[in-house]
Amino acid sequence: MADTDVTGSIRFSDGTSVPLENLAMTESASGLASTAVELQTDATFTVSAQSIGTYAQEKTIVAAQILTETSGSNAYVDRQGLPIAFIPICRAGVSNLGLQNLCKPVRLQPGDRIMVCNAANATRTATFVACCSDGTERAFVGTPSGAATTSLVDTVTGNKIGDTLQGKTIVKAMMQSVDGIKLTSGGGVAIVNAQGAVVGVLPATDQTQSQAQWISFNTNIQLNFDAQVVTSA
Repeated sequence: MADTDVTGSIRFSDGTSVPLENLAMTESASGLASTAVELQTDATFTVSAQSIGTYAQEKTIVAAQILTETSGSNAYVDRQGLPIAFIPICRAGVSNLGLQNLCKPVRLQPGDRIMVCNAANATRTATFVACCSDGTERAFVGTPSGAATTSLVDTVTGNKIGDTLQGKTIVKAMMQSVDGIKLTSGGGVAIVNAQGAVVGVLPATDQTQSQAQWISFNTNIQLNFDAQVVTSA
């Protein structure tokens, strides 16, 4: 996998902002957290490249955006190995919304980091990001190949959505995929219950063409629920 450029910016509640930069970020073929790479502050503006929790300790992030050279899968604020807030990610030059508000503001602590799963243009990883009513945020990824049904799994644990979010209600969500018309599951992700009945659908945004945004959602998740993408090729 090649190393590519990734940039971005963070806006804080006090009105200040800071640019981010990594000009040699390793690409992720899976979108899993184990393959994520830290995106630090741009040393041109902050003297040295720093983790966001070091640079802006006790500040509150309210909006952010991550821009990739190729095709990004997901980006998030990491705290002690867990994602606490996801950030919209898209190819540089196709951003149509600018810095978006996070699903919830995040007051930074020492050790907090911005982590990014960048991807090659040809990588077909689909990403569904869920924000729940209790503040939990998780991403679910899968990489389709051919005509098939692909179950999306939690980027941290590898579990399905029913195991990860059992008893929680998704209130906002984002969905990204480069597969376009190949997605026959409502053009994006379909969440099915334990009996296989559909309980929620969210169309996908192609992150190489446009910028995904948080969409209102209202789906309660229970054990054995599955987030699926179905592809025709």
